[in-house]
Amino acid sequence: MSVDPGSISRLDLPYKNLVLTGFLGVGKTTIGRHIVRRLGVDFLDIDEEIELRELMSISKIRELYGDSRLRGLEHEMCRRAALMRRAVIVVSGAALLDSRNFDVLTDTGQVVCLSCELGEALRRLHLASEQHYRDPVIRRRMLSRLRREHAVINDERLLQLDTTHLTIEEESDLLIKLWLTGEPEGPLFRYGPGPRIEPPPRAPVGLSGRQAARRQE
Repeated sequence: MSVDPGSISRLDLPYKNLVLTGFLGVGKTTIGRHIVRRLGVDFLDIDEEIELRELMSISKIRELYGDSRLRGLEHEMCRRAALMRRAVIVVSGAALLDSRNFDVLTDTGQVVCLSCELGEALRRLHLASEQHYRDPVIRRRMLSRLRREHAVINDERLLQLDTTHLTIEEESDLLIKLWLTGEPEGPLFRYGPGPRIEPPPRAPVGLSGRQAARRQE
């Protein structure tokens, strides 16, 4: 099905939501807001809403009240998100790994896990939070959170989009078409983690290595 994403309007979309997840630094909120500006749909970033309501950062909530309090707040916001229609929802990878949140969001939305190479995620983090990134305490918290949320890419139930080499327009085009049709388009979509990158074989050394090299000649 050939679709021009530039011609799609809010009324063309299905009632279900577009749910974007992934690890810290992948750009979920940036691309989510870009799609919202293009289509004029509603938007909910679950982490941002929690921080606004609690008047403190996610890391501070975890530090002061523990993971159980944070998980409760995340689930409350996910239930609220599930009541929305034709909206872009952004949820952290750690929150989506909670089975309660996974069930409620997949029942009412098209869930996509955005991924990218780790080096690219660190570059995006630095660009988005350059001032904060210079603070060693904040940088350590950000990297710790990235490691926790990176586990989401190993969930084989999740459709993933590799955004490493995509512009924001290319990424939004692919996501808007997916939202409209329900069908992933192109090789950058996949389920579960990508193929593992193995290091090159080490060159043989010593007598046995020379013998092996002669056999290959």
